[in-house]
Amino acid sequence: MPDFLFKKTCELTAAEVIQITGLFNRVFGKHRSEEEMLRQYTNNPLGYSYHAIIVDKGTIVGMNVYVPVYYLVNGVKMLFGNSIDSMVDKPYRDFFNYNDMVLTAYSGMKKEGVKFVYGYPNDNAYPVVIKSKLMKDIGKMHTYCLPLHIGGIKKSLSFLNPLSELFCRGFVWMSGLLASSKKDNCLITKDADSYNASRYKRGDGSYEIETTGGITVYYKIKEHEGVRTAFLIDLSEKSPKAFNEAVKLILRKHHTDFDLLLYPGYLRFSNTSMLKIPRRFEPKNFNLTGKALDKKAFDNSVWDICNWDTNLSNYDLI
Repeated sequence: MPDFLFKKTCELTAAEVIQITGLFNRVFGKHRSEEEMLRQYTNNPLGYSYHAIIVDKGTIVGMNVYVPVYYLVNGVKMLFGNSIDSMVDKPYRDFFNYNDMVLTAYSGMKKEGVKFVYGYPNDNAYPVVIKSKLMKDIGKMHTYCLPLHIGGIKKSLSFLNPLSELFCRGFVWMSGLLASSKKDNCLITKDADSYNASRYKRGDGSYEIETTGGITVYYKIKEHEGVRTAFLIDLSEKSPKAFNEAVKLILRKHHTDFDLLLYPGYLRFSNTSMLKIPRRFEPKNFNLTGKALDKKAFDNSVWDICNWDTNLSNYDLI
């Protein structure tokens, strides 16, 4: 029978970091280095993450990682854990090992003062965590886009690039005329100061951070599934006017560098200066789920995505 351990990143030995990196690369088919792994797990307000680890005969065969984050819940600052990097070697990939690993994490984090755990499971993991009650559904984010160069998305339509760019620029201009400056203040938001100080040092650390019209814009341009994509990750303010400023900034500075602008998130207003993709055409499901480790700290509002400020900044996809 394997053993289940709970450790902080700072408690991992050099040999364990090497094993964890190898496990990640095997399971996800990627090529992260030990340095990249540590950068992913230490760039947060506490300087370490929580690790629930499956060990069999001295070998790490499974791990779930939880990144500590401070959140404001109706103005009250609380410690949350963001569930990322769930990985188990094939011979150990069954519900019982996964269940024991997650419960080990919950027990350890509760002792550390973590009040709530949230994550964005993919379509394979989502039914497992919901049916097992390891997590509870909060809601699904939307995907907003701006197809600047339609030929970059579908090569056979390259002849329409001038028209698609003209349409997008006109749409953004018109949206700006109608954009309200009224801020949308959600009940549940990350503590921006402590979060943003380290969030954009993760991964390859290659993020664009610009200020326009008093708004700080966080974004990244990269090729994604063969399409040059500008990911609008986060804004320091959520309002129609702020999104208009952000989109105009990216268009002004990078219109030759990308073909598609994407913003996955949940917004309670309609004028975003982008097009909202209908559910049936969304390229990916962004499922938000959670687990209250301190049930007395929350009311039912935490289980409604309408109360969350959630987007790509809240986890590790980009």
